[in-house]
Amino acid sequence: MSKTSPASKEPLVLGIQGGRGSFNEEAARQRLKRTPDRPFTLTFLHTTENVLKALHDGSIDRGQFAIRNSLGGMVEETVEASKNYAYEKVDEFAIKITHALMISKDAELEDIDTIMAHPQVLSQCKYTLQRKYSHLKLVSGEGDAIDPAKVAEMLSEGKLEKNIAALGSKGLAEIYGLKIAANNLQDSGSNFTTFVWVQRPKQN
Repeated sequence: MSKTSPASKEPLVLGIQGGRGSFNEEAARQRLKRTPDRPFTLTFLHTTENVLKALHDGSIDRGQFAIRNSLGGMVEETVEASKNYAYEKVDEFAIKITHALMISKDAELEDIDTIMAHPQVLSQCKYTLQRKYSHLKLVSGEGDAIDPAKVAEMLSEGKLEKNIAALGSKGLAEIYGLKIAANNLQDSGSNFTTFVWVQRPKQN
């Protein structure tokens, strides 16, 4: 008889701050390699607020989001969302981050007048963007569009104008059919983001 209990075969439902192709997904998949025998389902929730709400509601088993970056400091989005929900930290780990500038497949770099990205991404690339793209407007999306993966998705679906560029993981370009206009735009080659796994607080 197998010593594995039926409960251990249930997929772990992990809700993450990013979308498909995000650094959050990369971080989650790296962390999940530690438990290769445990089935899992990833739920792309785009914001820390969404992750903590889903955890509170019981629709996910674990949550993951970024808490700080070696260049940009604390992730303000997470700081604010954490004020509204109780949770327990399960694990903390970091991955290296590099940022690419991506545009619509039928756009050219000279068509771009706006870069849309998460405030943390803009912070991590602050001086490089000032040096190379000082003529471009820097903005962050609202709601789920704060997530660079969501920006890339919207750009690919024509929900954003072609004058807008996304800034984030270069993997987004392949997933969403975008062109990479520039790579390695972070201000330092040693750029790491720390993520946490969290769970609902244990009942006393």
